[in-house]
Amino acid sequence: MRKVRTISSLLAFLLAQAQSFAQSVPNRESEIQMHNVRAAQALQERNPDLAVHEYEAILALDPSNAEAQGNIGVVAFLQGNCPEARMHFTRALALKPSLWKAQAMLGLCEQSLGDTAEAQAHMKRAFSHLHDVKVQTLVGLSLIEFSYREGNRDQALQVLGELQQNDPTNVDVSYTAYRIYSDLAAQARDRIALLQPDSARMHQILAQHFVNEGNIKAAIEQYREALRIDPRVSGAHFELGEAILQDSLKTDSQEEARKEFESALQQYPNDEKAECWLGALAFLQGRTDDALRLYTHALELNPRDASAQVGIAKVQISLDHQKEALEHLLDAVRIDPSSSNAHFRLSQLYRRMNRTTDADQEEAIFKRLHETEERFGATFYRPRVDSQMLDVQAR
Repeated sequence: MRKVRTISSLLAFLLAQAQSFAQSVPNRESEIQMHNVRAAQALQERNPDLAVHEYEAILALDPSNAEAQGNIGVVAFLQGNCPEARMHFTRALALKPSLWKAQAMLGLCEQSLGDTAEAQAHMKRAFSHLHDVKVQTLVGLSLIEFSYREGNRDQALQVLGELQQNDPTNVDVSYTAYRIYSDLAAQARDRIALLQPDSARMHQILAQHFVNEGNIKAAIEQYREALRIDPRVSGAHFELGEAILQDSLKTDSQEEARKEFESALQQYPNDEKAECWLGALAFLQGRTDDALRLYTHALELNPRDASAQVGIAKVQISLDHQKEALEHLLDAVRIDPSSSNAHFRLSQLYRRMNRTTDADQEEAIFKRLHETEERFGATFYRPRVDSQMLDVQAR
């Protein structure tokens, strides 16, 4: 009888211990969750020391909590304490190697501390796994710098392409693209000048230089020389047509430009930009049906061509088809928010539709964009031209 009671007591004790343990795990998890919430709140209130205190409380409950280690590292990194951050990131990754943000930020720390090889290795491993756009951009720009210094342009361009897709409004990303492509363009130009200094391509490059300088007559001469050397040199007919219209909108100039755009289409039948220019000329000459046909065909060739959208809208407005025009203008500003002409025409259309608030908003956007174009025009002349230029000159 005593033996049975002893066994029963032992079973009761073990059961109680098991229940106690089962309850302690949820209690610990809830405490960890509570400290995480407090840490997040402390960071929102810009109290990093309190946040670190909460993360340390988590580690006291669970020494193997890799996320808490990593978060302490993030706080140290943001405070500029890279040695401290490096220590915590290293500990976090020892516990959980798949903490890609910690690995990326470890690389950033190592870069600051001058440990280039380790920095590059950690950032390369982490880059494609990152979901935080800000961290990915920081890491990507560092990787581009590493690759470019080493002469690995293909890798630099690959990373740049991902950053442009994931963080398209980041000025540092855009500047990096500008710097890299400017360097590549200059190197290609110098190579052509060395290999074939009097080739059609060299004259085409000189023409583009003169366009950017605002010396359109000199550009026209260079384009014509390029076409004399090689009548089928790609892009020259199209660019010559643009230059002719930049120089003059007289009837003779319009006819010359039309021939150049048609020659461009003979070379590349799917060139929607040439179709847009022909549409713009047709509209300027009062040939509304031809203009609508040309703009519509351009849009069929490339549904994301903002100039074609604006062109169709321009024709529809002239026909008093306001609803159809509005659809195309809204598409145009979605495709190219920087098109001052699209915003200008949209503001005019809204006024005709008695939508004053919308008209005022679009006019404000137009004025801001136009002021920017005027401000930088003196420095860069017209780095980007398209068939909407005729609308601007007609305003």
